[in-house]
Amino acid sequence: MKARELSEFALQISLLLGSGITLENGFLIMAEDAETKRYKDLFTSMSVDLELGEPLGRVMKNTGEFPDYMVEMVSVGYETGTLEEVMKSLSEYYLREDRTAHAIKNALTYPIIMVFMLMVVLFVITGKVMPIFESVYRQLGTELSPLTRQAVQLGNIFSGVAIAAVAVLAIVASITFLASKKKKNFAFTEKILKLVNEKSSIAKAVTKSRIASVMALSLRSGMRFEKGVDMAAKMTAYEKTKKLLETCRDDIEIGTNLTDALKETGIFSNMDMQLIKVGARAGKTELVFEEMAVKYEEAVNDSIDNFIARFEPTLVIVLAVVVGLILMAVMMPLVGMLASIGI
Repeated sequence: MKARELSEFALQISLLLGSGITLENGFLIMAEDAETKRYKDLFTSMSVDLELGEPLGRVMKNTGEFPDYMVEMVSVGYETGTLEEVMKSLSEYYLREDRTAHAIKNALTYPIIMVFMLMVVLFVITGKVMPIFESVYRQLGTELSPLTRQAVQLGNIFSGVAIAAVAVLAIVASITFLASKKKKNFAFTEKILKLVNEKSSIAKAVTKSRIASVMALSLRSGMRFEKGVDMAAKMTAYEKTKKLLETCRDDIEIGTNLTDALKETGIFSNMDMQLIKVGARAGKTELVFEEMAVKYEEAVNDSIDNFIARFEPTLVIVLAVVVGLILMAVMMPLVGMLASIGI
């Protein structure tokens, strides 16, 4: 299932539990309203397994449709009697994941389109327009300078290769998108994050938002601090951050409190750590992490907007400079000709 589907599934279960309907009857209701035969059969099968006495977490795991993190959180909620609250939190978590994935997709789509347009413009100028000028100059008894011809040839080669590369990337992206329609638990965000520098503002914001979300949900479900940190480590895309969280988990297991252990990782700012410390003293640690998750989700969007805001004028400047140099190279011989005949 995709993040959006997981969010909707968790929300439906939360609503069913809140209304007092048994899960097995609830899944039958969901099967009746399912839009595809696949989900209709899935929910019907899950209803049968629940009637046989299987716990929800095991039923979900047996289907192979749900991520391990969700299955584990459902199992914990089932055992602690907080399943309704856990499901509601899971719905919010996967909704944030879906919004983040869409934001990253949009951030990648715009630059790719702009770069492709730039390459097309350069290809047309160097491959179509410049040869026409060269032919005209040859008919007038002059020709482009060797430097200009080399620039045209290099520009033509570069533009052609760039267009081919962009086309290949577009094909790969299309195939990946189509394949994701058929795959289960397709982690688009993780694949993109692994290509992005861990120190970039976007990667930092996504990582912090995810850690805060996982910690909030883990604590709300009744997990111990070290178990919540371990879950956060498993959901992290970067190995360096994962190792820091694993060290934090080990420190908590030997008696270090959550605030001090988390501070040693350096993942969160001093202000964030102050909030966590205050929340821990007030017994509201999970609420603090929830607020941090929302804050860093907004930071992801701001970072993406800033990236696009910087990228667009940079690309326009590059295009203007390149086109200007090409035009100068073309016009200089014409200026020389006009000067020689006294015009």
